[in-house]
Amino acid sequence: MSITRHQMPGEGWADLRDAADVPERLRRPVRTIQMKLAQNPAFKGVVEDAKTKGVKAMEDIDEAQAVEMASVMGDEALGLMDELNDRLIISRVAGWSYGDEVTLDALQDLPGAVYDKLKEMCAEGALEQGPDFSPSTEADSPTEPSTASV
Repeated sequence: MSITRHQMPGEGWADLRDAADVPERLRRPVRTIQMKLAQNPAFKGVVEDAKTKGVKAMEDIDEAQAVEMASVMGDEALGLMDELNDRLIISRVAGWSYGDEVTLDALQDLPGAVYDKLKEMCAEGALEQGPDFSPSTEADSPTEPSTASV
């Protein structure tokens, strides 16, 4: 298991486990939220619109675009996004200088700058934790032959 210590804003630190080392007990809630988001029509619409505009990361959009996307997504999808970010952080943080336990309550009590930094660091590799919806090229795939030539 690979764990790396990171300095946080201020005097704190956080130990992050590699995304590949996240235990299944912590991966399952992340996948559940990802599935809920994938089924949310407003969220799907925003994602599809972003893809057609060439958006690949949050750095590709400005604040006005982010506000517009958030308003189109609605409260339910935004709540799921917050929950997803929290669960991603909890799944990756093995320890920190902000108390004995890494819990959702403790996470939400962190200063905003610390939370934002953890969110940024833990987003990397997040998609590897979720379901893989890419087409299969296996000959015995139930979608064969439509994706067999991919």
